[in-house]
Amino acid sequence: QPVAAQNSAQVFLGINLKCNACHDSFISKWQLKDAYGLASFFSQDPRLRLYRCDVAQDAYATPAFLFPELNRVPPSASLPDRRRTAAAIFTDRRNGRLPRTIVNRIWQRLLGRGLVENPDEMDGVPWSPGLLDWLASDFVDSGYDLKRLIATIMSSKAYQLRAVPRIGEQPHTYVFRGPEIRRLT
Repeated sequence: QPVAAQNSAQVFLGINLKCNACHDSFISKWQLKDAYGLASFFSQDPRLRLYRCDVAQDAYATPAFLFPELNRVPPSASLPDRRRTAAAIFTDRRNGRLPRTIVNRIWQRLLGRGLVENPDEMDGVPWSPGLLDWLASDFVDSGYDLKRLIATIMSSKAYQLRAVPRIGEQPHTYVFRGPEIRRLT
């Protein structure tokens, strides 16, 4: 059941919940109930029985967002209402995680390295927090317009710098020198 939760958390929030489909994470704060709570927005049944390592638990999850301060109760238990509620939570202006994650993914795709190095782990430290925040804010202000975001990045001085090769492992203190030379995808 938690596949939708895993995918939406990773793609839109930069949070890896794969371990949490089976157990509480050993490396992050996320727990089994968190993954199932998010999955409840997308499953046929809004009340999901928790399974810890394929063993049924005497516990159930109902729709709940990973960040409780943004949580909303769906107007009904119907799947369309739960999905609409999830979409509203993901795009809530107070949810800075979605725009930062999308901006980081687009930046990484266009320039070779994200503002946060791993776009699937947005808890990392960005090499330019101000730039990430500005691009994310502009992305929200544009109504989540991906074409505008791409145009903004591609018309930037950063994108127009001479391409540089990536040589070996990246240093711990990254310094942006230009887009990385890489194969087209």
